[in-house]
Amino acid sequence: MFIFIFAILAFVSIFVLFRYFEKWNVDNLQALVVNYFVATVLSFSLYSGDDKLIDSINQAWFPSAAILGIMFMVSFYLYALSTQKSGVAITAVASKMSVVIPVIIGTFLYPDESLNALKYMGMAIALVSFYLIFKSKENTNLNLKLLLLPTIIFFFSGANDTFMKWIKITYVETAANSLNNEIHFIGVLFSVSFLTAIVFMLAHQIRKPTPIHWASIGGGTLLGILNVLSATSMFLAMGLYESGFFFPIFNVSIVALSALSGIILFKEKLSTINLIGIVLAGITIGIIAIG
Repeated sequence: MFIFIFAILAFVSIFVLFRYFEKWNVDNLQALVVNYFVATVLSFSLYSGDDKLIDSINQAWFPSAAILGIMFMVSFYLYALSTQKSGVAITAVASKMSVVIPVIIGTFLYPDESLNALKYMGMAIALVSFYLIFKSKENTNLNLKLLLLPTIIFFFSGANDTFMKWIKITYVETAANSLNNEIHFIGVLFSVSFLTAIVFMLAHQIRKPTPIHWASIGGGTLLGILNVLSATSMFLAMGLYESGFFFPIFNVSIVALSALSGIILFKEKLSTINLIGIVLAGITIGIIAIG
């Protein structure tokens, strides 16, 4: 349970850091490149297995790590784009509601996983809590075009979680010296994300040249350290629980704690509806844990 709680706190720390990026005038894309570079170096520095890093390409999981690394970077780009075009609230709701995808697919892929009435109830309440926590006081009229990006994010986020769980079960969990194998896998994943981020930044620099800021380098370094901690702990925790338990509680806890950190650290004021959403998030955790 410790590793599960640590993974949640590490992810919440990333969301808190992103809020400070606004205060520090950090360029998100520059910070992202630095982040993946630091995460790659740190992951490979922590690796102490017998396999040579140069032989990573020969690992059975290498194609999956490469695909997932690209998906990580693309999903971040889509998230940023959707936030600008469709708004923060609807983007956040779309990304978190995608929790239903790995949970449902997990019941078909893994014989030991199942959904009962309590878990179905917990899932339903979780979706309602996501909406209430992110609900804004502003009334926005959305057209169908603005819903396209959040819809893509819904499926993309769900695919990311499902694919990562499948890799964990199929390749890494059964390997000897599991922690080292997981660090090795995550290092390769981050290195592919780094190369993908470089491509994105070069395209951005060609279109709109932007000077490199020290704040972006510092922020990216902190993000890289947190990324290694969060990804490694999430990958470890993911193998310990069923999808129907792990993903709902993981997402609900991150959303609720992120909202509470906004109150404590940034003096945000939540509406009554937002607070009801946080309470429902707590109820969700209890129901799914019992189920």
